[in-house]
Amino acid sequence: MSTNKRYDGGLIVTDCPSQSAKVIQSSFRNFLYQPRAYQKNYLQKNFTQAFDGYSYLGQKDSSNQYETDLLHSFVISGLSPIHKYPTEFQSFLINDWKILTQLVRALEKEVIETLDIPGLSVFHDRHMDHMVSCNYYPALDQLKNRAGLDLRLSRHKDVSLFSVFIFGIDDGLSYEIESGEQKRLGQRSRVVIFPGYFLELISGGKYKAVEHQVELPKDNVERYSFAFFSIPKPESKIDFAGLELTGESYYEQYLNLF
Repeated sequence: MSTNKRYDGGLIVTDCPSQSAKVIQSSFRNFLYQPRAYQKNYLQKNFTQAFDGYSYLGQKDSSNQYETDLLHSFVISGLSPIHKYPTEFQSFLINDWKILTQLVRALEKEVIETLDIPGLSVFHDRHMDHMVSCNYYPALDQLKNRAGLDLRLSRHKDVSLFSVFIFGIDDGLSYEIESGEQKRLGQRSRVVIFPGYFLELISGGKYKAVEHQVELPKDNVERYSFAFFSIPKPESKIDFAGLELTGESYYEQYLNLF
C-alpha cells in the first residue's frame, strides 16, 4: 500500500479512505445492550493479557480509563484467544480482524520507513501485536453526576507505537500542538495515525507522542471511536535507546504515567 501523508502537529493525516466501522460498532452496541451482570463477565480483571477487556463508565479500577471519564470501553487484542471474547464480537473477530490488522500493519510500515530508528522494522514484524480500543460516549442527557467535568476523555498519550484510526474519527477529539494549545481535529473520513508513547520512549524523545483528549459536545449526541494500537508483545525484549524492558514491564511503566 502507498499513501500520501501530511504531518500536522505530530499526527499523521493520510489520504487513505477510512474503512467501514459498521460491523465493529454493531458488535459493541449489541454488547452494551446486554445486562450489566453479563457485561461484568468480561471486565479487564477476567483477562490476563495486556489491556484486554471491558471498562464501564464510572469504574474505579480500569487500566483503560479514569473513573471520571464519560465512556464505556472494550479492548480487544490479538493476544487473547477469540473464545475469550463475548459472542457479540465473534463475527468481527473471525471475519474482519485479520484483514484490518494487515491493513494497519502496512500503514505503520510505511511510517516506520521514514523514521531514523535502526531495527524498528524488524522489531515491528516479530514482536508487535495489535489491540483495538472500542469507545462509546453516551449522550450527555443519559449521564448522572457529571457536574464540574469538562471532558469526555481525559488528556493522555496512548500506550502504542502508533494509534491508527482506520475507521476515521468523529468530531470531538483535540490534541496538543507545539505551543501547548489544544487543536480540535474535527471529523475525518481518512485514516489518521498518532505516534504513541512507545515510539517516544524507544526514540529517546525524538518522536513525541500526541497528547490528546475528547471534548464535551456542543449538542446532545453520543459518540463512538475505534483505534488500533500497536503494542509490544508481553514477552518481547525491548532494547532500544539503552532500554532493558519486556513488553509486560513496559505496560507497567506506561501506567505509572497516570
